[in-house]
Amino acid sequence: MKKSRFIYSWLLFVCFLNVKYAEPAEAQVSAEDEFEDYLSSIEADFYNFEDSINRNFADYLEQAWQEFTVYEGTEPPVYAGGLFFTGMIETTLVHPHDSFFGSFLHFPYMVEEGLSLSGLSEKNIADGWRKLGTVDFTSFFRAYTGYSRQFSLNDWGNYQLLKYASMQLYPSFSPRERTLFLFYALSNAGYKAKIGRVEKDVLVLLLPFAEEVYKLPFIKAGEEKYYVMDISSKQLKKLYSIMADFPKAEKVLSLHISEALDFPENEIGRKFTGKYPFSLSLNRNLLDFYATFPLCDLSVYFRAEPSKTFTNSMDKIVKIHLKGKSRPEQIAWLLDLVQQVFIHKPDVEVHKTEVYYFPEETAFYPYADCEDLSVFLSWLICRYVTSEVLVLYYPTHVAIAVECFEGREVFKFRNKEYLICDPSYRGAVPGKIIPACASLKPVIVSYSKQKRVK
Repeated sequence: MKKSRFIYSWLLFVCFLNVKYAEPAEAQVSAEDEFEDYLSSIEADFYNFEDSINRNFADYLEQAWQEFTVYEGTEPPVYAGGLFFTGMIETTLVHPHDSFFGSFLHFPYMVEEGLSLSGLSEKNIADGWRKLGTVDFTSFFRAYTGYSRQFSLNDWGNYQLLKYASMQLYPSFSPRERTLFLFYALSNAGYKAKIGRVEKDVLVLLLPFAEEVYKLPFIKAGEEKYYVMDISSKQLKKLYSIMADFPKAEKVLSLHISEALDFPENEIGRKFTGKYPFSLSLNRNLLDFYATFPLCDLSVYFRAEPSKTFTNSMDKIVKIHLKGKSRPEQIAWLLDLVQQVFIHKPDVEVHKTEVYYFPEETAFYPYADCEDLSVFLSWLICRYVTSEVLVLYYPTHVAIAVECFEGREVFKFRNKEYLICDPSYRGAVPGKIIPACASLKPVIVSYSKQKRVK
């Protein structure tokens, strides 16, 4: 969309120059009329160019689709290390209906009689794309862009927004018609996407991701994986799809959250007792959004920017306790805080499968595994102490290491000294790791983090 607007603006600018610097002898015709003629001509050419892209792609969709092998979803690394856990009552979220994570949004209405799939042949799909191509989506994408900015959405949020729009605008659509609409909208929004036909009556959406995604089945188009977004299709062995993407679609959807998401507040509190009694404010709408995430590479969780509600709530709890402490003392206090207030329990015992949490999720749910506690502690230390944090990946365990200029139990990495902090080893001081990993060498990863708060 940005590229198209740039081309259009440039053409208008060229037209303006042509009119402004026309020969005086030819200036008998009104310059304004001439400029309007140029504008009308170039605008028509621009939209004809846009339409031609959709028409040509519809012709491509009408060609015979090819068979793709569907591979089983990749299993995530299982991290179950940690010591000392006790039982607790399970807590679950109740997801809201008919709202976009707390907001009831309004998109410009577009006549829905234009799209009806009587079948899923290549010609049926191509005709459906052509019908969508006759609709003016200008106001729709203007609303989409506005909502995306309003909520500070990442790519996954944009996908959820278009999915919500497809259900709100076209409640009478069948699932396959909605899938085609979503394919069209994502493609014209600039995201790479495909659709796949399963047998003769099911249409599925296929998306590539910039990060490793687990458990979702996928096909391979060249070297790129396209994941099946219909979770009911996990037992697929093959499907039929297209090799090329829509010409204007250049973005690969990323799951990273580089900016704090800004959903309406639906506050839910969590009270902690024991050594560190405090209350924490969380946004249920954000927790609902996190619940839609596919399980993905841990870098997404370590790099995520938590919400302002959560960070403000944590600021009130943490800052007063760190005041006047040295850096080693601050690190030790934050480590002990995480060890004491959260209850460690392996995911396989709670969920029967591996699950990763964002910091707010760790603060909400009753149990957390070693990688979740490491994500939480990493965020705390990066926010309140130092951005120099390493992630230590052991075969079945995750911990972190913090740059520290004092202490005995340090190790060197790239000419800097770090102190191991194991948040799932309750009672362990900085420098200690669970005994099972004491003699092992971890894979060390450095993720870029935000600057600490003063």
